[in-house]
Amino acid sequence: MIATIHGEITQIEENALIIEVGGVGMRVLVPAPLRGKSEVGKTAFVYTHLVVRETELTLYGFESQSDRDLFNHLLG
Repeated sequence: MIATIHGEITQIEENALIIEVGGVGMRVLVPAPLRGKSEVGKTAFVYTHLVVRETELTLYGFESQSDRDLFNHLLG
């Protein structure tokens, strides 16, 4: 599992950040408050949860570990 991501924000989308990590742009779905604080060119550190489905991989990002833990709890 991908536990955290640290890298430069290269793009801000409607519901996601594109964070470049080692030359690879990772699309991370994040909550609106985190997107609102984010700026292209700045460094981001997010706690992540990877959802694996038959046809897709979805990476969710959170500002804190407790936010990610709550998300995991709600999934269960």
